[in-house]
Amino acid sequence: MSDVPAHPGGPVGCLAPVPGPDGIVLREHDLAGIPAPFSSSVFVLPPGTVTDPDVHDVVETWFVAAGEGQVEYDGAAHPVATGDCFHFAGRRPHRVRNTGTAELTVFSVWWSV
Repeated sequence: MSDVPAHPGGPVGCLAPVPGPDGIVLREHDLAGIPAPFSSSVFVLPPGTVTDPDVHDVVETWFVAAGEGQVEYDGAAHPVATGDCFHFAGRRPHRVRNTGTAELTVFSVWWSV
């Protein structure tokens, strides 16, 4: 049994949207008060846009909720589409490009190891 108090459950809100370049929008989930060992967010890329390269100590997994694109990870390009999942080791550069004609929506979860 854990010593972490139980959370009653229910909807999880998002922090204020963070607009990025070219209309990319990041929305981190507000997990305050939830004993979660991870953080999460959703980001949406309009067609033709690309995120800035990202490098950090945490490990991360992306779930493609809608659309299609190309993940650039550790120097290689990988096509992704709705339903795909991609995992990133810490301290490895990564970003995603929307190569489709519709918005690319990605759900991200990250944690420290």
